[in-house]
Amino acid sequence: MGTALGAVDSVVNHVPVWLGEVGTARAERGGWSQAAEFASLVLNAGWAWAGAAVLVGWLVSRHPRPAVGLLRGAAAGALTLVFATVAYYGMDVLSDGGPWWYGATGYWLIASVLLGPVLGVVGALIRRPGPVGTLAALLVPAGAALQMVVLPPPPDSLMAQPVRLTVWTSAAIATVLIIRTRGRRGVLAPSVRPG
Repeated sequence: MGTALGAVDSVVNHVPVWLGEVGTARAERGGWSQAAEFASLVLNAGWAWAGAAVLVGWLVSRHPRPAVGLLRGAAAGALTLVFATVAYYGMDVLSDGGPWWYGATGYWLIASVLLGPVLGVVGALIRRPGPVGTLAALLVPAGAALQMVVLPPPPDSLMAQPVRLTVWTSAAIATVLIIRTRGRRGVLAPSVRPG
């Protein structure tokens, strides 16, 4: 998953270059560049990369012993972000040429190793019942909504407003679904316990 995220993110960033629209103002670019800009503004967001690590942490964490699930989640979160970073900068080298290793590559690899395990553990914690699991599940939607406020897409992009609306709407829907689903589990849990 990490490799796909990094590679696709790099590719959509290069669409205006391949279409010869780099010198054109963002608002005046063609339809394909606008679609790529939309995808780029979503995929370049920190919450999207964090969400990938959380998702993979959740996917691999099923284990009868919770501690093993947490360790699996931590490892998967780190590997997801490392592979995403390597794929992103690798695709950049294929598209632009130049060196693979430079300041940004090292910075994001270090961030992947430091933050990936934490995000993977958050994914594993989603499996926990009660408030811990609910809060873990709400991290990505809350982070996405917060990023749209703190670090919104650039205003010179025609896709800035559609991206903000899409992310806020998706975060709101995800929050409602998480709360409803986890609430039902809490209501149903007493009825399935042995008496």
